[in-house]
Amino acid sequence: MISAGLDLGAGSTKGVLLEDGKRVLASALAPTRGNPVERARQVLERMAQEANILSDEVGYLCTTGAARYALPERHLQVSDITASARGAVFLVPGTRHVVDIGNQSSRAVSVSETGRVVRFKMNEKCAAGAGRFVDRCAKYLQVPPEEMADRALASAHPKMISSVCAVLAETEIINSIAEEVPLPDILMGVYLSLAQRAYLLMRYVGIQPEVTLVGGLVHSAAMARALEQMTKCPIATPEMGQFAAALGAASLGYARLQKLSSPSLPRGDSGV
Repeated sequence: MISAGLDLGAGSTKGVLLEDGKRVLASALAPTRGNPVERARQVLERMAQEANILSDEVGYLCTTGAARYALPERHLQVSDITASARGAVFLVPGTRHVVDIGNQSSRAVSVSETGRVVRFKMNEKCAAGAGRFVDRCAKYLQVPPEEMADRALASAHPKMISSVCAVLAETEIINSIAEEVPLPDILMGVYLSLAQRAYLLMRYVGIQPEVTLVGGLVHSAAMARALEQMTKCPIATPEMGQFAAALGAASLGYARLQKLSSPSLPRGDSGV
């Protein structure tokens, strides 16, 4: 049986095809650009082509993310917190704590060995606490986003950004430039600022190993280093960490598909 998981995020739409709840058949990503339904369908088509299957061979479609309600052909929608937790445990089975830094929000989640959410805390108040802040700083500092992490890792004396507001944080960056603070130190300060906000969320839910980072910044070595410095513990960064929510949605969809094999369970849309 093949299940599909779609993470309709604000910045990008991610998808995963899962066979029998165990094997990843395909994955795909596309910038959302204000049209999550169109992007979701494009991602589904790309995954079907990659897996060499027909679209109607997908037995169950589960959506998650900010626009999870938007796709009418979904069978199930689940919260991104639930999906990310399940996906993180799928990728790193020993995970007990998930840090998810997305485009619009950051969250810390304590999970059971099966990926069930035990406790969570999230921050949606300001861009300074989410991945979008890195993009804004890259644009302001005229550094290509793909170079941000590598250049930050060259920092010798990071310049911490203390403001909890993105606008005030940018003012701090302006002051640092005026003070001729080296660019790598400013860049590493951006990641440490994000890590500090994530750390506060992590402390709220209780930090326990193994800690797994997922979301858009999972492949940023500077973000992982900043989190390790802040938490004093190793951070797992799985290769498919950016697809954790989509993978979790596909896994939950497969579990639901198995339950629906029982005639006593009604069909229909549901939320978790």
